[in-house]
Amino acid sequence: MIVKYLASRLLLAVPTLLAVLLITYGLTFISPFDPVKIMLSANEISALDTEENIARIREQLGLDQPFLTQFARYAEGLLRGDWGRSINGQRDVWAMIATALPVSLQIGLGAALLTALIGIPLGILAALRQNTWVDYLVVSSTLVLRTVPVFVLAPVLLIVLVLELRLMSVPRGWDGLFSPKAVLPLLLLAFGPLAVIVRQTRQAILDVLGNDYVRTARAKGLGDYAVIMRHILRNALIPIVTIMGFVTEGLIAGSIFLENIFAIPGFGAISEQAFRQFDYPVIMGVTIVSAVLVILTNTLIDMIYPFLDPRVKLEG
Repeated sequence: MIVKYLASRLLLAVPTLLAVLLITYGLTFISPFDPVKIMLSANEISALDTEENIARIREQLGLDQPFLTQFARYAEGLLRGDWGRSINGQRDVWAMIATALPVSLQIGLGAALLTALIGIPLGILAALRQNTWVDYLVVSSTLVLRTVPVFVLAPVLLIVLVLELRLMSVPRGWDGLFSPKAVLPLLLLAFGPLAVIVRQTRQAILDVLGNDYVRTARAKGLGDYAVIMRHILRNALIPIVTIMGFVTEGLIAGSIFLENIFAIPGFGAISEQAFRQFDYPVIMGVTIVSAVLVILTNTLIDMIYPFLDPRVKLEG
């Protein structure tokens, strides 16, 4: 059943990826920025920056061909494992992504785990203390953390922790997930979606609290902890897992500001550089990887559902 389901999802992913490729390649094709001029400028070859030379280079690269011809050649290259070369620096696109993506995967998954470990208990606490000062404090404090942008919160925390309290040195670069340098980036990345997890958990718990089986469990003399773990949390986990999936994907692909602030050589950093410098091959590469991350995340979420609720079946 699982193999059949995975096969069906992979088949459905093919037209989705093709649509993403077609749209992204189409946007780069109609862009007013000439990739040949960008390449010459990036490599400081101003002597070749003439209309005649530009036209010859465009012909050599096949950029003078019709759109569908160029797109077909690019798609064929992807099937061969050729993701192209960066305009700025002429580096292999796949090598760039393969080096940067593991760093962002560590940061994103670590921040997602931290968000879940903090957000789910806080959401349960807020639900059990509904409309009390505890509820208001939990919800309002996490909302404040969400509304403050990371490029504002990061310097504030650096001033407090580094300059005032002297608890750490400036965390720049990346030495692994368990390095002291990772503490502040992980916290900052986890703060953003924390309010979403808290509110989703709170609402899911409140939706389950009024059910008959919860009242029956309490009538049998079960304590609050047993009722929550055995009867409430498992039934409330489906919407929580759903939102956690989207949060995780967003944390992996969306840590652009954070990676630039702390000089982390991750996926977000090369994405930001590619869009800022109109590096079309790298833009195509990061778009493909982001689309694959979304597809894999949704597939994984769907496969978790039957373990949380046996009534949910995987259908290929």
